[in-house]
Amino acid sequence: MSLRYFGTDGIRGVALRSPLTAEEVTRWGTAWAKVAREAGVKRLVVGWDPRCSSGPLSEAFILGVGLGLKVLVLGMAPTPAVAWNVARLTSEGEKTWGLMISASHNPPEDNGLKGFNELGEKLEEEEERAIEQAFDDLPEPTTISAIPAHLDLQPYLAHLEGISLPPDFRVVIDCAHGATAEAAFELFRGGSIQWLGRPADGTRINVGVGSTHLDALAATVKAGQAHLGIAFDGDGDRCLLVDGAGGIVDGDQMVWLLAQDRVACGDAPPGVVGTLMTNGGLAQALGKAGIPFVRTPVGDKHLLREMAKRDWDLAAEASGHLIQKRVGPSGDGLAAALSILRALLHRPADRRWAWTFAPWPQRLVNVMAKDRKAVADCADLISAMATIDARWGTGVRQVVRWSGTEPKLRLMVEAQEDGWVDQALAELEAAARRDLALT
Repeated sequence: MSLRYFGTDGIRGVALRSPLTAEEVTRWGTAWAKVAREAGVKRLVVGWDPRCSSGPLSEAFILGVGLGLKVLVLGMAPTPAVAWNVARLTSEGEKTWGLMISASHNPPEDNGLKGFNELGEKLEEEEERAIEQAFDDLPEPTTISAIPAHLDLQPYLAHLEGISLPPDFRVVIDCAHGATAEAAFELFRGGSIQWLGRPADGTRINVGVGSTHLDALAATVKAGQAHLGIAFDGDGDRCLLVDGAGGIVDGDQMVWLLAQDRVACGDAPPGVVGTLMTNGGLAQALGKAGIPFVRTPVGDKHLLREMAKRDWDLAAEASGHLIQKRVGPSGDGLAAALSILRALLHRPADRRWAWTFAPWPQRLVNVMAKDRKAVADCADLISAMATIDARWGTGVRQVVRWSGTEPKLRLMVEAQEDGWVDQALAELEAAARRDLALT
C-alpha cells in the first residue's frame, strides 16, 4: 500500500492547509507519539527552521504529543542538528526519535514534518505507514499540555569543530535566510567571508537565495573575486558550491573531491553510493580511481540503507545532499561545506580546482500533470523509452519518475553525446504529454 501523506522527505505542503492545519498537526503529534511509544521510544527531539509557520506548527505538534513522550526542544536549528542529537541521545541509553518542522528548499509559505528514527536517519516506510494509520484512526487528538525541556545546539556545533580560514582566503556564504544563518556564523571563521541570506528570516527563506537560487551567489563571488561560494538550503541538510568563475559545483563533484582527498590522505573510502540521478562522469571517475560505486533510487533514506548494507561511509546526491557517516547520521550541509573547505585547503593554491571530473551531458525536464499516472500505465512513454534503448543502448541513460511531493513527472536523460540528450528528451516529453493528456 502506497503512502498517502508522506513523500520522499516527510509530509510537505502549504503551511496551515490540509494536511498541515494546526488541528491536523496536533493529530500528527498524537499519532507520532503513539507509534513511537509502541517502538519503545521515550524521547522526541523537535527542531524547526525560521518559517513564520514553524512556531505555531511546533506548538500544535507538541500539544498532540502530550504526555506520550518526553519532548526536547532544540528550537530553530539545521535539520542535521536534530538527527545528530537523536543519535547521540539514543547512544546514551534511552531510545529517541526526532522531528524537524521544515519544507527544506521550498518557498516561505510551505512547511513540513520530517521524522528521524533512533539512528538519526529518516523514518522507514513501515513507520511512516503506521503514523499515517494512527492519524487516520484518531477521532480527536490529545490536548494534554506538557512542558517540554530545551536542548542546547552547542554540542552539535562543537562536534563539527568549525574552521579557521587563511587570511587571504575569500569565501561567500549564502544561508538562504534559513536554519543555518546562526550556526554557520559560529562555524566559519577567519579569512575574508561575505555573507548572503542572513539573518534567519521566515518571510525570505529561500527567496532568491540559497542552494536552489545560485545566481546571486555566483554574481557576488565573481564581483568580489572570491575563491568560492557556498550555498545552503533552508533547513541546512544540503549545500552547493560555485567556483571562482561562478560555475556550479554540484554534489557529484563535491563527493569526488572528498573521495580524492581521502585517497591522498591514505584513507580511501571503501565505496561511494549515488542515485539514479548521479552523473555518469562520476561513476567513470570513481571507477578509474579504483573506488566502487553503486546507485539507489532518489532519496537519502535509500542512500542510507545501501550504506548500511555495504558498510560504506560516503554518499551523495547531485542536489547537494552529502552523507559522511563518520561525521553524522544523515545529510548535513554544514558538515559537507567544512569538509570541502578542508579538502580544498589541502591542495596547492594553483591546483585548487584541478580535480573536477568531466560530466556527461545530462538534462532534466519536469512535466506538471493534473494527476499522477503510474509510469507503467503510460504506454506511449514506455514505447519511447524502449525505442531510445534500442537506438543507443548504453550510450544513453534514462530516468523517469514522479516527484515525491508534487504531481510532477521528472524526465532525465544522460548521454555521451550532447545531441542524443536533446533528441531523447524531446521524444520522452512528447510521449509523456500524450499519456497525461497534456497535448
